[in-house]
Amino acid sequence: MATSNDQTSPLEVTLSEGMKASVARQIGALQQLQGRINGEFTEAIKLLTSCRGRVIMLGMSQSGHIGRKIAATLYNAGLSCHLINPADAWHDNLSMVGSGDIIIMLSYSGMTEELIRLYPVVKHVGNKVIAITGDPKGPVAEQADIVLDASVIEDLPDQKHAPTTYTTVLLAIGDLLAEALQRFQASDLEGLRKDQKITWVRNIMSTDNYGRIAPDSKISDVMQAMTATGSKICLVMDGDDLAGVITDGDLRRGLSGVDSLSGMTARNIMNGAPIIIKEEASASDARALMDKSKIRALVVQDSHNHVIGVVTIDACRKALGA
Repeated sequence: MATSNDQTSPLEVTLSEGMKASVARQIGALQQLQGRINGEFTEAIKLLTSCRGRVIMLGMSQSGHIGRKIAATLYNAGLSCHLINPADAWHDNLSMVGSGDIIIMLSYSGMTEELIRLYPVVKHVGNKVIAITGDPKGPVAEQADIVLDASVIEDLPDQKHAPTTYTTVLLAIGDLLAEALQRFQASDLEGLRKDQKITWVRNIMSTDNYGRIAPDSKISDVMQAMTATGSKICLVMDGDDLAGVITDGDLRRGLSGVDSLSGMTARNIMNGAPIIIKEEASASDARALMDKSKIRALVVQDSHNHVIGVVTIDACRKALGA
């Protein structure tokens, strides 16, 4: 804003020159990025197009904020992409990450402790990792399968308070990946995921809308558990292990002709060999399995065979639009 007599104050001149310098730095950083686009970027696109799970974005602080925008952009390009706080992921031991998921780690310093300590778990599960980092030779990059160089030169004040040049480059890389994915879609290359997003069992399963009882529970407890959740299935759990399931059909058949419930337990009427499906299976596969088996619900397990939920035929039909 000009002062009286159309004169510009020294402060305004300083602010204007500072903003121009910031734009110049960002333009320069993008030009440097252009020269760094190489085989690693191509490999990242190949990996993302072959993804049959989700893309999990991990980033702390400023990287995490930008990661949220990148996740939304990749989702629009056809990927099921989610942002997770690395500190929360460590606390939960990455239990929310499936074996078919691809991990993208974002790190300005390349030394983010919350990311580095996740590697043993990630490698154990077998997830592929793409590191997008300001230090392509740092600890975060060292263990990654693919490294995308997001390094920039910034003034010390920028490094401490607002790494604007880095965030510009980070956003540009996210847009580059999304644009390349969409170009693959338009070309219909082999291994491409079509415009229609695949719906995974983990995305439509219920984690709490079903009963859970012990094998020695009374039949009245089974009925109460089903009534309380409004579900037609009850999991019979022996500690953390699945002993069997009881559906409303099992309940009717088990009680048919019975004069007294005295002494009867869940163990007496449960199906001890229920049909299981993995969380990384598609909703289409789950529906086909239920149609073939003439059942209406499946128990869902994670990659470590832990029970994590139930998926119903109604949930699959709703997700698939049929």
